[in-house]
Amino acid sequence: MRVKQLDLNLSPKVSSKEVKARRRVLSRTLEGAWNAFVKGQGMEFAGFRKYTFGDDASRIDWGASLRAKDTLVREFEEYKNVNVLFLFDVSDSMLLSSQKKLKAEYAAEIIFEVSLAILDNGDSVGYAMFSDRVVNKQMPGVGSGLVSKMSYAFMDPRNYGGKKRFDKVMGVANAFLSQPALVILVSDFINLGKNWEQYIRMIAQKFDIIGIMVRDPRDAIFPETASQFLLEDPLSGERIYVDVQQCKEIFEEHAQKEEEYIKNVFSSVNASCVKIDTSNNDLLYPILHHFQRRKGIIKG
Repeated sequence: MRVKQLDLNLSPKVSSKEVKARRRVLSRTLEGAWNAFVKGQGMEFAGFRKYTFGDDASRIDWGASLRAKDTLVREFEEYKNVNVLFLFDVSDSMLLSSQKKLKAEYAAEIIFEVSLAILDNGDSVGYAMFSDRVVNKQMPGVGSGLVSKMSYAFMDPRNYGGKKRFDKVMGVANAFLSQPALVILVSDFINLGKNWEQYIRMIAQKFDIIGIMVRDPRDAIFPETASQFLLEDPLSGERIYVDVQQCKEIFEEHAQKEEEYIKNVFSSVNASCVKIDTSNNDLLYPILHHFQRRKGIIKG
């Protein structure tokens, strides 16, 4: 499945006042909060200084002291910058919509706005767009050049569509990230592939991870109609006639259980998954609420 054009607003200057306000609040929320989010966040070597009375003797570097002919102690400072990598699902299932925009379009705007908030906070952002392969990627970085590359990549229709293979993006995460980092997986989590749970666990062993589950209302609720429809499986091509009234309750119950299962997978590795419903006009609110809750600004 391919798209010919995309309806995206990826300009920092023309974002609505509400979105800009949310972005500023999100940026302030993220400031100083990474210690609560990122695995391995700690101290890195910053240099030497002369030993003074009262310093911890265990910090004396005797090799450097001999070379300098003076007693030197090692100085450390806390990591100040964090790498954030977005894994962006652009496969066929993300090209569904019963709303104004495709799930992939909503996801692209969410990633873009959250990235601006992260960059405003002085941290680095990168991304990998994937379907059954990695179609476009950018190592974590900063600056207006990165924003332009992200905007160009997200607005290119050729980067969207195809089957879904989550395992194909795993190598990118490991190659891109050598320091403590936050991996944010943005997907509808539909047909993510066999054993996708084990890849979540693999990422969580090395990095902190957050899931953003982008769902269209049609992913969870059948339309209110008494009609019959011819449905086709986009993966297998199999077609069946479905009576909506007969299948509605079964479908919706299955969809609810699936969402709960996805959240439980993240919970099992001490991570979290935020659901974004594309019928919600304020798409940044669930993400802002999530970070505020994790930082302890709000409860519940």
